[in-house]
Amino acid sequence: MRLVKILSIVGLVVVVLLAGAAIILSTLDFNEYKQQIADEAKKATGRDLAIEGDLRLNVFTLNPGLVVDGVRFANAPWGSRPDMASIDRFEVKVSLIPLFSGTLDVDHVILSGADILLERNQAGKGNYEFAAAETAKPAETGSPGAQGQMPSVALRELSIVDSRLTYKDAQSGQTLVVAVDELALGDGSDMPLDLMLKGSYNDAPFSVTGGMGSIATLLGGETPWPLSIKAEAGGAVVALEGKIGNPAAVSGLDLSVSVTGQDLSAMSAIAQAPVPPLGPYAIAAKITGALDKAIDVPSLSVKMGESALTGKATLQLKDRPVLTASLGSDLVNLSDFVKAPQGGASAEGDKGAGTQSAAGGATDKRVFPADPLPVDGLKAADATIDLTVKKLLANGVSVDDIDVNLRLRNGDLMVKPLAAQIAGGVIDGAVRLNAARGTPAIDVAVSGKKIDVGKLLAEMEITDLLSGTVNADVSLKGQGQSVRAIMASLNGNTSVVMGKGRMKSDALDIYAGGAAKLLTEVLVGKKSEYTVINCFVNQFDIRQGVANSKVLLFDTEYTTVTGKGSINLGTELIDYQVDPRPKSVTVNTAVPVQISGMIGDPSISLNKLAAAAKVGGIVGSVLFPPAAVVALGDLGTGEDNPCVKKAAADGKGGGQSAAPATKGVTDAVKGVGENVKETLDKGLKGLFGR
Repeated sequence: MRLVKILSIVGLVVVVLLAGAAIILSTLDFNEYKQQIADEAKKATGRDLAIEGDLRLNVFTLNPGLVVDGVRFANAPWGSRPDMASIDRFEVKVSLIPLFSGTLDVDHVILSGADILLERNQAGKGNYEFAAAETAKPAETGSPGAQGQMPSVALRELSIVDSRLTYKDAQSGQTLVVAVDELALGDGSDMPLDLMLKGSYNDAPFSVTGGMGSIATLLGGETPWPLSIKAEAGGAVVALEGKIGNPAAVSGLDLSVSVTGQDLSAMSAIAQAPVPPLGPYAIAAKITGALDKAIDVPSLSVKMGESALTGKATLQLKDRPVLTASLGSDLVNLSDFVKAPQGGASAEGDKGAGTQSAAGGATDKRVFPADPLPVDGLKAADATIDLTVKKLLANGVSVDDIDVNLRLRNGDLMVKPLAAQIAGGVIDGAVRLNAARGTPAIDVAVSGKKIDVGKLLAEMEITDLLSGTVNADVSLKGQGQSVRAIMASLNGNTSVVMGKGRMKSDALDIYAGGAAKLLTEVLVGKKSEYTVINCFVNQFDIRQGVANSKVLLFDTEYTTVTGKGSINLGTELIDYQVDPRPKSVTVNTAVPVQISGMIGDPSISLNKLAAAAKVGGIVGSVLFPPAAVVALGDLGTGEDNPCVKKAAADGKGGGQSAAPATKGVTDAVKGVGENVKETLDKGLKGLFGR
């Protein structure tokens, strides 16, 4: 009984003291402290804080509350507006009894009409960087027991209405605005906290619903923190399910993420840039691991249209970001990822397209851009990615059994192997872009063997224009800070060799603007459905950006076309001559075509002096480089093929004598010449001008 009396007396004393404190506090006018609060804010930040409304404390309850109206916090002197932040109303209530057990139990927080601006000026300085008027003294350190532990925190209810956060960057000119129409976070049924959020991002509406573990569990860090969130924005639905084993260390992740939508273009407002109308799309991933070690994605699935990609990945973030991934696909259709621009430029607008001049004025008709290569991103992380694709469709062309290994180390990107099958042939090679050093360097070594041109053109729906088998090799090295600089430094060689084949004569009429008619009807006196091709050989040696023609030979049953000259990839100037030589023994209508000017705006003309010199002359032989002879043999070209005979002649003749041209043939050449020139001019401009 005595103990009960003692406890009763103690309890009574506590109640009297609390009641007395409440009475005393209730008599105080807290508005008298507004200036003191403003002065302390000035000392801490160097900025003015104004409380224009009342500052009230409600103490006659077990949940004492603080209410502040009309708060304004000054912006930096250089800011775009006077206030960095303004709040119409802020209210917080705290449960009193849990404080005695070391728990900060926040009954509710209400924020209404908040308008916060974060911005950076042209110098990169942020208005959130404060210059305190008085430097605060560092806190005195003591024993661990003296400082105590951070009290546990419980949040019962959070409400934010009619508020917005704006970010402005003067350097990039970018402005981002997040508006919160309504946010409610409070006691839930399935989970400790239910979440409901409605707002907009750059005027694009979004919503978030779901539930999560308590704030105390989140801050405690030792108990798994569950969450189940669903968000909708930009036409996409994002779902996040699972738990975080140790929230404080962001470890023990066990999450499932999915993103689905019908049309990516709905993301344009959020992305602040046009997004192509791609879709439907779906992404699903399982995420495990820990932030301080490695985040594993043991299951990844990406679908876009009819294309699908699956695999797994690991991302290490502890020291330097390292991505390791193994991805595979049964089908990738590039049309699912690339859409033609709607209402694009007209054909007239595309003519003579080039790059901007150094002064930023009109285009200079250069094809290769001088913009610095965006290679800094290659140094941000390391990666090893294995990719296999059973079938890739690109504009109707099927590329099969793709096998690619990508390895990135400190800016040095190596793609090897780069292997695939196309049109019955194989592609093999490697590509390296080394941006680890000051000047990026590129090394390309790719070859294509026994590619069926007829099958390739059929897949492109050009059908039976041309048939034959081709070998191609590209071996190039260069360096520079831009594509233009790299092209000017290139060294290496290119080679394209085709053996026996044929070309449809009607197609020649269409694509050569009457040249086929000249060769088949005027020179030969007949017209067949197909023109037999004996071979096509084209090789360039490239030294310091200058591509010199080693050999150009297009040999058919009616004529032999040769070429010589050079293309300066640095200046983009062309100096090339194409020389047709009919095989008729009675006429010689050789009309060499001179190609000059810029790559992006070539000039085509008939070389009349060269044509006159050839009348009644001797058609010389064509010298074959050894590599071309080997390629012809690899393509199965027989020994009776005229090209093989020319190669075997080893420069010792093989030409035919030709008599002077008759007047009729000369008139025919004259009549067709301008047509050929016009067609070639349009064709080359269309090819290089885009």
